[in-house]
Amino acid sequence: MPISPWRALNPDGGDHYLAFERRFRYVVEDPAHTWRRVWIPTVIACPVCEADTGLRLAYKTGTDVVVEAACRAGHTWVEPRVDVSLWMAYCRFRTGERDVYWLWLIEAGFGEEPPPPIDHVEEIRQGVVEVAKYGRRKAKAKFRRKARKVKKQVGKRVRNEAMRPVAAVLRTVWAVQAGGVEPVKSPRRRPAGAKVPKTPPLSAYRKAYGVQAPEKGPDCLVCQDSGRITAPGISIPCTECAGPAAAVLEAAERRAARARQGGGRRKASSTSGNQ
Repeated sequence: MPISPWRALNPDGGDHYLAFERRFRYVVEDPAHTWRRVWIPTVIACPVCEADTGLRLAYKTGTDVVVEAACRAGHTWVEPRVDVSLWMAYCRFRTGERDVYWLWLIEAGFGEEPPPPIDHVEEIRQGVVEVAKYGRRKAKAKFRRKARKVKKQVGKRVRNEAMRPVAAVLRTVWAVQAGGVEPVKSPRRRPAGAKVPKTPPLSAYRKAYGVQAPEKGPDCLVCQDSGRITAPGISIPCTECAGPAAAVLEAAERRAARARQGGGRRKASSTSGNQ
């Protein structure tokens, strides 16, 4: 029966199951040494497909007699070369129990092969290469940004110089259509002490071009400044304005107020002059 890959390691419950990504080794005693024990780690492989990585080993206390093994291809076989007591001790070691009586087993090489040693020199070299590549990429990106900016500025200047004659022709055409008046272009930097030409009023432009000033319309659009709303059979006072008489009185009051203020100022100035 194939070993289920969903089984969990539980030595206290009698379930000793482990899966290995690297090769698994069992130990045998070296017969060449008679005065002391020397253990030889031996790698286990599938007897069918000869796969030595990705194996699964399991033993159930009270159910199994020997350790069973399985490979990734689904081949299952009995592995009597793995001692049950050693396998149970190794499973407890993998759960975190550090029994001093079984440390010799780990030192002898029983269990999964350790990962290959890390070559710190190679790691440092690769790190330096990656940092150098990152710095080169950043420097290239910065150079491209500057090159694009300079190219854009140069292209803008070239376009401005190329369009300068076209702009002059357009200004001439505009001046001809406007009646011979050329547009006044203020310089970007005005020299010190230079006087700024004053813009003529709108009346000067009307006089130059012979355009009549628009007539001023009535202030009240309801009664046309008449003070009454009239229609066939209707003549009522306008409620939207005070009427022409009120407007005349208001204007007279404003003129009188200005006259009083001006007279007071002249009187004050003459008094101060006499003193």
